[in-house]
Amino acid sequence: MKQVVILVSIVGVSVLLLTCGGGPAVEEAVGGLPSEPHPVIVVAVDGLRADALGCFGASVATPAFDALAAESVRFEQAYAQAPEMLPSLAVLLSGMYPTTNGLRTTGDELQADAMTLAEVAGGTGLATAAFVEGIPGGSDFGLAQGFDSYQVVERPGAAGIEWMNEHSNQNFLLVIAGWGSRALTDVDMVLDEAHAIDPARVTEVLASRGGEKPLLFSDAEMARVRDWYAARIQVIDAFIGDFMTAFRAAGLEGRATLIVLGTNGLALQEHGDLFGETVYAPVTRVPLLVRFPDGRSSGVTDKIVEVADVMPTVIELLGGETPTEVQGVSLLPIVEGTSTPPYVAFGETPQGPGQRFVALAGYRAVATGDDGALELFHTVADPLELEDVAAAEPDKLAKLAGDLGAWTKMVAATSLDPALRTDAELDDETMKQLKSLGYIQ
Repeated sequence: MKQVVILVSIVGVSVLLLTCGGGPAVEEAVGGLPSEPHPVIVVAVDGLRADALGCFGASVATPAFDALAAESVRFEQAYAQAPEMLPSLAVLLSGMYPTTNGLRTTGDELQADAMTLAEVAGGTGLATAAFVEGIPGGSDFGLAQGFDSYQVVERPGAAGIEWMNEHSNQNFLLVIAGWGSRALTDVDMVLDEAHAIDPARVTEVLASRGGEKPLLFSDAEMARVRDWYAARIQVIDAFIGDFMTAFRAAGLEGRATLIVLGTNGLALQEHGDLFGETVYAPVTRVPLLVRFPDGRSSGVTDKIVEVADVMPTVIELLGGETPTEVQGVSLLPIVEGTSTPPYVAFGETPQGPGQRFVALAGYRAVATGDDGALELFHTVADPLELEDVAAAEPDKLAKLAGDLGAWTKMVAATSLDPALRTDAELDDETMKQLKSLGYIQ
């Protein structure tokens, strides 16, 4: 049985990180998966909920995503470690949780001591480039580490396609991130005036967030909001379609690994939150599709995985060596059907009083208040997390509370940011909890 073992140091104590996965619904790869330098493309879409895509059960038409999913391994229970694009992108590029890598919210920076995916890929001989949506020439927040070219641009997809075409005969790592703001601009081409949202009303509702009695949209207004979001998804689907056309025209479908995921979702007034930065499932459960060269493996798995797992997955596909500090683990054991539990995901944000979650064995525990209380949800039966079952299942709640507490201590103990790092040694109970989660062998 294949296992992924990573050595990491926590406050001077050497421990082994061990996580495995399995996926019987995934078809065996024909000809094997790559394990040497080859083109790898990562497309990370801002504000993309898993349940927004047809291939994940949505009613809205997403033909480009659906066609890609048919050639890919689809991860049904993938979770982002942060509810914003930049911290999530830092997790993707570093393989480390936000507190550990130092970029917890927009405005923070990825710590220079973090070894990035671009640095590892460059070490295997790949050309590396990233195109990230934002104000052209804006800050890279430390995310540029290791890239030959890292550009903050208005249209990351177009820029990425141009670079891809220029380097199609090489081995490379290409990261395209964003598309959310561009979709907001282009959505007017999809929605007619009758379905548009009153901008003044949106401003009023959003301005009330954080107040004692925040405003909510009426049912009629929410119908328009959902129409708007569906139209936004259709715009992004068209972007994916254009990208796939260019991808095939460049002759990369038989050579490249393509990973498409959401960096974060978007709240549509679940939990009274609109477009917010919470860690509830509408914001942190994201689509994850991995297409191997020639579509060598495809299928669906419901194993819980993390955005942090993308980095070590790519490194294994490239035949590189995963840095010892990486906290994510390769997804390839899931694809190959050779791994075992636990399958666990964590996430966090300092927004509000500080929020955290843990997903394990069909449940998610969520902490969003300053009183330390946790809510408990069934991940499959209640995907929007609308029914708190904490009172009905105290034993399960206690188990996940312990897991979340141990993880919180671990990420602080391993933080590369001196302002976030704790110097207290992890106690025996915490170490035992981490071992039960597979972080210690």
